[in-house]
Amino acid sequence: MIFKLILILPLIDSVFLNESPKISLKPQKLIQKTEQPADFTCLLQKGSLPVQFEWLKDEKPIQTTTKLEIDTSKKSSILFLQSLSISDGGNYSCRASNSFGFDQSTSNLIVEGSPQWLAKPTDMQVGPKERFNIQCSGIGYPQTSVSWKKQIGSEWRDLFESSTVFTRVSPTELTGNQLVKERDEGKYGCEVSNGISPSLWTEFKIKVSGKINYFGKITGASEFMNYMLYGNIRS
Repeated sequence: MIFKLILILPLIDSVFLNESPKISLKPQKLIQKTEQPADFTCLLQKGSLPVQFEWLKDEKPIQTTTKLEIDTSKKSSILFLQSLSISDGGNYSCRASNSFGFDQSTSNLIVEGSPQWLAKPTDMQVGPKERFNIQCSGIGYPQTSVSWKKQIGSEWRDLFESSTVFTRVSPTELTGNQLVKERDEGKYGCEVSNGISPSLWTEFKIKVSGKINYFGKITGASEFMNYMLYGNIRS
């Protein structure tokens, strides 16, 4: 009877050890300011050794750099981030795998700081009846907002108070239509802010090629044909 128990126990132990990994990742959510460090700890709760650890950002494998380090042992892996920037924000995942399966856990890193440019408007030339779009956007936390301005004399005024030919397509995009040279040609501005200084500011010019006369026809045909043939003029 004793001999049979000796044979059964190793078998039970072997079955118990042949299991896929189970991990925990801490913290589950982290909010840090720019230029501060951050770290995430991935611990193996159970599972057969050896276990391979892998880190991902937004579902893409992470490679070590001068500002990012990974310290891995048999049962844990720690991700270190130095001097955070806005672009470091995202979802960080730890993936542990062995011969019997894998487990993955994800944490969200939010980096709080002033905005950075995503889309910046530039000078453009348009026809008086042409419809066109302008984009201006930035990334940052808290969420960014966009305001549009037009220079009237020496003052910058809200675009929608001084013009009726522009409408918002989205919070970061405008569309323009039926511009008149004397009224709408000039200098415009876009500000991206989120309550943390400094905000982003850029200026751009809109030039209107040709005029619309009282009969609804475009004058300055030669200039406007050059525009139609060669496209927007950008500085």
